[in-house]
Amino acid sequence: MLKDFYKLNKTPDKKQSSSTHKSQYFGTVENFNLNISEIKNAKKYFLKEEDNKIIDDICLTLEKNNRLPFSWTHQENFYLNNCEDFKSKIEYLVYRYKFKVYPEKKYLSNFPTHVLIEPASICNLRCVMCYQMDNKFTGDDIKKNSNKEMMGKMNLELFKKVIDECSKEGAGAISLGSRGEPMINTKFIDMVNYLRDKKFYDIKINSNGSAITEKISHAILQSNINILVISCDANDPDLYSKIRRGGNFKKLLKNIELINRIRKSDYKNSKLEIRISGVYFHPDQNENDFYNFWKDKVDTVSYVKVQNRWDTYNNPKMIEKNNPCDFLWEKLYVWWDGTTNPCDEDYLSLLSPGNVNNNSIKNIWNSKKFNDLRELHLSNNRINKKPCDRCGV
Repeated sequence: MLKDFYKLNKTPDKKQSSSTHKSQYFGTVENFNLNISEIKNAKKYFLKEEDNKIIDDICLTLEKNNRLPFSWTHQENFYLNNCEDFKSKIEYLVYRYKFKVYPEKKYLSNFPTHVLIEPASICNLRCVMCYQMDNKFTGDDIKKNSNKEMMGKMNLELFKKVIDECSKEGAGAISLGSRGEPMINTKFIDMVNYLRDKKFYDIKINSNGSAITEKISHAILQSNINILVISCDANDPDLYSKIRRGGNFKKLLKNIELINRIRKSDYKNSKLEIRISGVYFHPDQNENDFYNFWKDKVDTVSYVKVQNRWDTYNNPKMIEKNNPCDFLWEKLYVWWDGTTNPCDEDYLSLLSPGNVNNNSIKNIWNSKKFNDLRELHLSNNRINKKPCDRCGV
């Protein structure tokens, strides 16, 4: 969960602002320059009864409480303020409702709203709070990546297969990157290019920023990718090297300067949000110093609280945390080899409901194995399932 702040240093038109925003709040009609009657009339754009019910609920909550029925972050602001088409704004609100309300209320859609694709499980860093530090996952050697079962890069045909199904079935969000660094896949630019003609509301890249090049920058800025999240937890080289082992802080700065410079010179109308996201856990980290260093270098700056993301399996059991996990109704991960998983806290895939090489995402999402896991959580029995019984999320 995001901390109780989400620092915003630039408004979407790139004019500098000194605003500081809460990470989550409930948006009002003023946030997206629409009135309730306009939203009601937008039902004519939707053929599905399910979507019209969502619009009714949005309007009802706005009328009653002057707020949307789901939390609002800078991500929604950034998207809608860059969106000039009325119909697209309404479709986006419906999608965000499904993204946030369905998991909270445990409504199961026919297809995951968010599909996270792993171009590579291999990473070029060994961050101290990450499961890349677990030799059961990576093997013993950072260079050799000796665990052949877990380490690899997704081939382009499998990527296309996954994207095609997500596009056909109406997934709203696609993320590239999970357990490893996505940009080290030699087919990464081809993957980005393949997304160009597909309609998704959010396409996000999660990266450590170390492999950004001029070619990759152009590919991203020419695509419909709208969020580039660069994971970095420090504002000086010494602290960075302590946390993100194997990384080069000066090179990271040059890479961020590079993509910013290309965006400014060649893609003035780009809708890409460049975000620095830090994990807050080290005693030498300082929130204000972090924000002040990065605020003029990227569009948004955020911190997330650290999770016990390795060694998940030997964490102590959390008997008191027995509530159903929202992830089971929200998203699905597809690893580099086609293995699917409900979350990346389970980075060794003990919970995997299937593989897309021999099944469809839709069938896996609605499978008995996945539904049995959901039922286990709903019946307050997650404490009987490893690693759900020791997960801090």
